[in-house]
Amino acid sequence: MKSINIGLLSAMPEEIGNTIDNLENVTLKEHGDLKIYHGKLKKEVSNYESVYITLAWSGWGKVSSARAITRILSGPNKIDLIIFTGVAGAASQSLKQWDIVIANEVIQHDMDARPIFEKFVIPKLKKAKLESDNFLTNSIFSSLTKSVENGNLTGFGNVKKGLIGTGDSFISEEIVIKRLKDELPNLEAIEMEGGAVAQVAEEEGVPWVIVRVISDSADSSSEKDFDQFLKDYVLSSWKLLDCLLQDIPKMPNN
Repeated sequence: MKSINIGLLSAMPEEIGNTIDNLENVTLKEHGDLKIYHGKLKKEVSNYESVYITLAWSGWGKVSSARAITRILSGPNKIDLIIFTGVAGAASQSLKQWDIVIANEVIQHDMDARPIFEKFVIPKLKKAKLESDNFLTNSIFSSLTKSVENGNLTGFGNVKKGLIGTGDSFISEEIVIKRLKDELPNLEAIEMEGGAVAQVAEEEGVPWVIVRVISDSADSSSEKDFDQFLKDYVLSSWKLLDCLLQDIPKMPNN
């Protein structure tokens, strides 16, 4: 078993919680207002002798997240896997607060280069939806589902795979959700960073995984629900990451 270096990114520090406290030999590099930490996971895991984490919180939005993941990928430590984690609004009525959504696809729902390209298509990649690696997604889905069933993720809800939409808007109007669902019927959750991170990762040839926890219903109550949820989530975010990192599947190049 060899080591793995994971690029771990979120929009806000609350979404990473006390992850840094669970690393040793931590170093810090600053790029303007962006702080990037690197360290070795203190705990042993099943599939690797060592797990190294390069992490940052980017700030909200596609530009901020793209900047952060680009900085992480261009750093001195070769990244084997990118994990983006954090909270998201529910686009599906079947999702409740604390449910976990793992993206098997992402789409930038505000990408629109018509009439040159069809709506949602990323001109550089000539496709609208970016698909995560099936093996990684299924492995993490299985692992987190078992963690919920075994009581290791108390407080969290159901685990689901699905389409996550990214756009530079905090959506809090039901009419906007309805419009998106009309265009993207299988949309499960919405957020502001994952699609940009996935695009950078895809262009750089690095595997990526996006794991989101539902914070609100993306409706008129979103602001209140989001603020309260974030206060609670900061106490639980490491619990999710701990379960995820303990069972990271063996990567093909390791």
